[in-house]
Amino acid sequence: MTPAGVNAGERSTIAVGGASPYDVIVGRDLVGLVPSLLPAAARVLVIVDPRVADRADGVLTALRGSGLDAWVHELPAGEQAKSVATTQQLWDELGRRRLTRSDAVVAIGGGATTDVAGFAAATWLRGVRVVHVPTTLLGMVDAAIGGKTGINTSAGKNLVGAFHPPAAVVVDLAVLDTLPAAEWVNGMAEVVKAGFIADPAILDLIERDPIAAADPRGAPARELIERSIRMKVDVVSADLR
Repeated sequence: MTPAGVNAGERSTIAVGGASPYDVIVGRDLVGLVPSLLPAAARVLVIVDPRVADRADGVLTALRGSGLDAWVHELPAGEQAKSVATTQQLWDELGRRRLTRSDAVVAIGGGATTDVAGFAAATWLRGVRVVHVPTTLLGMVDAAIGGKTGINTSAGKNLVGAFHPPAAVVVDLAVLDTLPAAEWVNGMAEVVKAGFIADPAILDLIERDPIAAADPRGAPARELIERSIRMKVDVVSADLR
């Protein structure tokens, strides 16, 4: 576990086990790491929620600076992205860019973005690598971890999907500095749930200093996030499904 008082500038690596192991990397200003997480790739499609389109710029620069051909594809915002029509557009784009099995997808956004991008990656050529760069607290502690991908249909939510573990998850805490308050509260609900499920220290941290716990730049919030990630990692490492 991350010790109390951890320096917010430090980088942590949380290993996810199972048949397809990968790392969840936690820290600040981590976009430069993305190319190193995709060895042997030549082409990368960066899929982004338009509300955080500026976050794609640094990833794109890092990828191209490492000699990769990289492009950005914007999705509809939020849950609207999780449709058959959007997935078809992604498949068409992957084909147009001629992505092969050694190439990759990078998903930047909240849970809806990682869900649909992950599903497109799972189904393109029966599976290409995907790196998730979640930009919401809920995405960081839950949606981007575990490999569950999916889209919605008229029959219901998330009824079409696949289990497709990512190649890595990059939890860049810097994006939380500008996260809307409502999104922070939404994510903290998942953090609290993790405390009730498996890690009471989460609840103790929040009760001890609720104001510090609500500051995304501080060490208490960092510890809450890492503890929540570790709880999710323990679950999916034991049973992907």
